[in-house]
Amino acid sequence: MAKRIIFDNSKRATGVQVDTSGLGYTISAAKEVIVSGGVFGSPQLLQASGIGPAELLSQYDIPVVADRPGVGQGMQDHIYYTVSYRVNAPTLSKLDDPAFAAQEAAAFRKTGGCMYSNPVTEVIGWEKIPEPLRSETMSNSTLGVLGQYPADWPEVEYISVSGFVGYQNSTTAAPPNGDNYASLAVVLITPRSRGSVNITSADTYVHPAINPNFLVDPVDVDVTLAGFKRARQFWETGSMAGFRIGDEYFPGNSTQTEDEIKAFIRQAYNTIFHGSCTCAMGKTSDVNAVVDSEARVIGVQGLRVVDASAFPFLPPGHPQSTIYALAEKISCVISGNCD
Repeated sequence: MAKRIIFDNSKRATGVQVDTSGLGYTISAAKEVIVSGGVFGSPQLLQASGIGPAELLSQYDIPVVADRPGVGQGMQDHIYYTVSYRVNAPTLSKLDDPAFAAQEAAAFRKTGGCMYSNPVTEVIGWEKIPEPLRSETMSNSTLGVLGQYPADWPEVEYISVSGFVGYQNSTTAAPPNGDNYASLAVVLITPRSRGSVNITSADTYVHPAINPNFLVDPVDVDVTLAGFKRARQFWETGSMAGFRIGDEYFPGNSTQTEDEIKAFIRQAYNTIFHGSCTCAMGKTSDVNAVVDSEARVIGVQGLRVVDASAFPFLPPGHPQSTIYALAEKISCVISGNCD
């Protein structure tokens, strides 16, 4: 466990104090220290090392090395919720049958195929909410904000799920009635709400306080509402008529008004684990920026943050490739070999 970044009198990072199973030691840096602790770990380590909001650091008697109010602030993440039906085809729900699960496990060990090799989803797609649903659901204020994004910037993502996904659970939590289920997950891919990650102790073994602040921005509420209606449109198409069985299972036909839908989404959403932006990149003149365009922590020397926490905003897609691109860019900057 990294405990604290060590700085000399010129505020240059010279190493890291580490604890492994109670054994403390120091790792010295030959050139610089690169932090890649992720959306939670990177801001926590910076704050515990004296880089962050001075008022927060003073609460835990941490000497301030650099007063950077943006450390741990501005967190963004993608959230999703689902609309589920019973269906007339085998899905991962069938694995709830112990006999069938054993049969599939044996087949998997023999051939590597069958349901245990299913990636859970076969289809992923992105879109802007189309008309007339867009104008019917979103406020003028929301439309104005979304209009600032590029024309090809999506607002929602759809993920097919071979199984039941209900209130903050996985496909292993299907209703125990032996039916097969399928779900369409709707992902808020252009979030506006921002949260925070702040230490609760100077000890990095103590978890920080994480407040994702999901759905506090009214734009996010409008987009998730429209995305829910769009998912229902999908399920109600003629193409799905021969696949679905009966009425909508989750959340069900009792959820109809916009207020009921909003309340459902607040109960049912879950993170898709794309947390980012807690050590945001920005101009050195920006008081809330944490790292500059070369991922160097502003206010000190010899220290960089290279992970999703350095994003200034969360891209409208799965961030893995963007993280790779960031890492490649900074490795190029450090090595000077950019050919």
